[in-house]
Amino acid sequence: MNPIVFCGPSLRAHDIASYDGFEFRPPVRQGDLYAATRDRPRAIGVIDGYFDGQPAVLHKEILWALTQGIAIFGASSMGALRAAELHSFGMRGVGRIFEAYRDGELTDDDEVALIHGPPETGYIHLSEPMVNIRATLEQAVAEGIIDRPTGARLAASSKARFYRERTWPDVLADIGDHRTEQELATWLRTGKVDRKRQDGLELLKEMDAFIRSGAAQGPPDFHFEWTENWHNASWRNETAQPGGTAEEAAILDELRLRGDYAQLRREALLRLLARGEQAAPDRQAVKRAMGDFRSRRGLMRQTDVVDWARDNGMDLPGLDRMIEDDAAVETLARDRDAELHRAILDRLRELGLYPDYRDKALARQRAPSLSAPVPRALLAAWFFEKRLGRAVPRDIDDYAISIGLPGIEEFYDLLAHEYAFMVGRGSSDDSGLTDENGLT
Repeated sequence: MNPIVFCGPSLRAHDIASYDGFEFRPPVRQGDLYAATRDRPRAIGVIDGYFDGQPAVLHKEILWALTQGIAIFGASSMGALRAAELHSFGMRGVGRIFEAYRDGELTDDDEVALIHGPPETGYIHLSEPMVNIRATLEQAVAEGIIDRPTGARLAASSKARFYRERTWPDVLADIGDHRTEQELATWLRTGKVDRKRQDGLELLKEMDAFIRSGAAQGPPDFHFEWTENWHNASWRNETAQPGGTAEEAAILDELRLRGDYAQLRREALLRLLARGEQAAPDRQAVKRAMGDFRSRRGLMRQTDVVDWARDNGMDLPGLDRMIEDDAAVETLARDRDAELHRAILDRLRELGLYPDYRDKALARQRAPSLSAPVPRALLAAWFFEKRLGRAVPRDIDDYAISIGLPGIEEFYDLLAHEYAFMVGRGSSDDSGLTDENGLT
């Protein structure tokens, strides 16, 4: 996908004509950058953006794009503002306006604001941005057209105006000296400084160099918080493709052909039901779910997680959302465990497994206890490593609760009875224990 740049009044048509490998879009507004990210470009540039009367691009959109491995450049106008706020998170600021905001020399958003015409007029300027007025007055002072006190006075009077009312005729009218006014007016025909355009052009050059170099955006060093507002944003949901990508549609067809579609659909329904029940998991539940997910797959490093997400056609926020859904399902299941018992048994009957489970359960109840207790550590190792083929969990008490038991005491009682039953059957291969002090 070609790099995408959001720009409008800061650049002219001939400024962007030579960048035929770029896709230029109108000034960014809320939701636009998220939509651009879904197109998977290597880089996105933000120059101009709406803010007055239309929702501005969210910081969270940019953070989300960075988690997708997309380089985000900002300069000149809205891009400079967002880059100054997010450069520590990996957004790449370009130009002197960005630097001034970053360093605290500029603090007000109105410094880059202007009123302009629609796209069909070439975004004709109907006012002058304060950053251009400042840069121009500084240049006029440097060239001796006006003295420094006059330059400072004109900058102050322009700043005092509402951004929509800042124009060069008004600046000239503030001079108060006819001769100086005429000299400055004549000089302005060729001497005006368009700082926003300069920084916009610099952004295009840096983006072009980035693309040509084959460089890649590194993984983020922050955690993207998947909030309720982000999840429910109307523009985010509208941007999502209801039918998914062609690849995803093909995978669903493959499930249908293999006979797995209906079962997975039922399991996926649990996620939707959990959301509908507002079973919001707490942070500890989400942390537990993520730890279990990573442990089961051997994803020890963050780079392993990033690679897994990429290999499975998803992004890190998507993975976080999946884990939160898992945690929500688990939270709801734990809260309603007793209510689910009858449904669990009905499901066993439906699958034709009820008789086998019943016979095994009754046989275990009749089995005598062992004459000597088995150490809990060995019971845990036998059950998890031998029977389930997984590592012993760090929090066994939480595991006990996750399978519908009151706590760890009841869990070890259950293991002791099962182990006694296996020993009574003479199934040494199943037990996995050699004696009280070791494992096979």
